[in-house]
Amino acid sequence: MPLIQKAYERYHGDPRVKFILVSLDDDPARLAKYVAERQFAMPVARYTRGQAAERFNVHDTPTTFYVDAAGTIRYQVTGVEPHGDAVARVSWYIEQLKSR
Repeated sequence: MPLIQKAYERYHGDPRVKFILVSLDDDPARLAKYVAERQFAMPVARYTRGQAAERFNVHDTPTTFYVDAAGTIRYQVTGVEPHGDAVARVSWYIEQLKSR
């Protein structure tokens, strides 16, 4: 999550870029505590694993979607960045979508 927080801080002033965290946590109270402790400024949606699998075809976490202005998923990345500058990788995807 620190990666997403850093990317959010970089782009939060850009009206063309939005971040939404999606949690698969079944316990709303635990999720609220987690979000509050980490002071996430972005919105958080909650789905069950079954809902996420059905709606987004997500079976593993973390999964990151990069969605264009029309609402089309252009990139889907499952897992974490194993090496290199992960914030730069997230920025690359965002810049690709902004240039469309």
